[in-house]
Amino acid sequence: MITVTDRVSLERVGRDKQPPVEQRIVATLHAGGTKTLEQLAAELPDVSWPQVFLAIDRLSRSGGVVLHRTNRGDYQASLSRSEVLEV
Repeated sequence: MITVTDRVSLERVGRDKQPPVEQRIVATLHAGGTKTLEQLAAELPDVSWPQVFLAIDRLSRSGGVVLHRTNRGDYQASLSRSEVLEV
């Protein structure tokens, strides 16, 4: 079901354009919690791996996302506390 807010967002972005990758990553993390970079890439199939990596890098440097290294050498991304409060 699309709400009025969703329709306004869709009209603002346009039918052929997607929101910026950073915004989509934040929305994905907000909805599903902490995810590995591979999981994020899988959930955004129309976004290339380098685009996901660069967006995570920008979000991490700006403080919107926190990266954690796992025991397996993967990295997990989660929203920073300030980003959670803003969403």
